[in-house]
Amino acid sequence: HLDDPTAGLDRKALSFGLQYQDDALSAKAKLELRQDRASAGSSAANTDALLISGHATYQINEAARWLLTFDLADSQTDGSSILSGQYGKATLGYAFRPTNSDRLNILAKYTYLYDMYGQRLDGTEGLGARQQTHVLSIDATYDLTQNWEVGAKLGYRLSKSAPDATTALAQNDASLAVLNARYHLNFQWDVLMEARYMQAHQAGIKDLGVIGALYRHVGENMMLGLGYDFGAASDDLTDLTEKDRGVFVNLVGKF
Repeated sequence: HLDDPTAGLDRKALSFGLQYQDDALSAKAKLELRQDRASAGSSAANTDALLISGHATYQINEAARWLLTFDLADSQTDGSSILSGQYGKATLGYAFRPTNSDRLNILAKYTYLYDMYGQRLDGTEGLGARQQTHVLSIDATYDLTQNWEVGAKLGYRLSKSAPDATTALAQNDASLAVLNARYHLNFQWDVLMEARYMQAHQAGIKDLGVIGALYRHVGENMMLGLGYDFGAASDDLTDLTEKDRGVFVNLVGKF
């Protein structure tokens, strides 16, 4: 419980978490309920929010495992700093790395996204696209040599979306194909080249993009990259902003 007379805010919050782990299964989840009440004359907002998140990994054997993540949010507010709406995202993945050939890595995923907040665009007022989306994808990487790694990704989006909150949802399916190659300069630096082809079927849009990036390893589990994207297509089919062209910075965690 937080009572801040200076800010004119009375906040009550309840948080509850669970964690479980054995030889095969590792899982955790967290729930949070929050209620904010503003005093008379305060600029603070009245808000009711529910937040749920979770993650689980189940190891089938030495070569394969299941992955599950989910996030849920529901908030109602009369202010502008916190949005009103509902959001839910769940991803189920299957990771495979043959024990007799650790050069190959495969990740197949199904993602469901329900976003009624709307994606916020940099440099613009208000909210962008809302969506109700199913995505199927498969990624594979293969170590050709000690220095060269090649990869590919195929994805399909079955979606209903709208550009803003005042427009009705309409079908917006898309497919994606990605090819990439990574060269390990040494133990600290990588060079990445990637080509992407995305087709939005109902909109009749086709985009072929190329990116180049230089990555620096930071410790054993992090990479920091700086690159340039020459196309508008993202490798994330739930990204409807089509604002990817230009310089980007990417932080990658490896586990």
